[in-house]
Amino acid sequence: MTNQPLTVVQDAERDGTEPLTFLTKLCAGGSCPTVYRTDRGTYVVQGYALTAEAAGLDLPAGEQLVEIPAELLAEAVKAAG
Repeated sequence: MTNQPLTVVQDAERDGTEPLTFLTKLCAGGSCPTVYRTDRGTYVVQGYALTAEAAGLDLPAGEQLVEIPAELLAEAVKAAG
């Protein structure tokens, strides 16, 4: 796994490959918490922004907290195989 941000993967868009593969989400339509697999062996979650201050954490530059339902993680594990 690399510590570089996902923006590095955007180069893949130029050669026609998809940088993200949809795994699962909890709603039938619209925008909701979602899990994707990247083309470099990592995962991307779409969820609700949570500030480091609200969580009582001190995050390094470039990292963010995202809150997702526990059920979404269970579904992502199933979808990832």
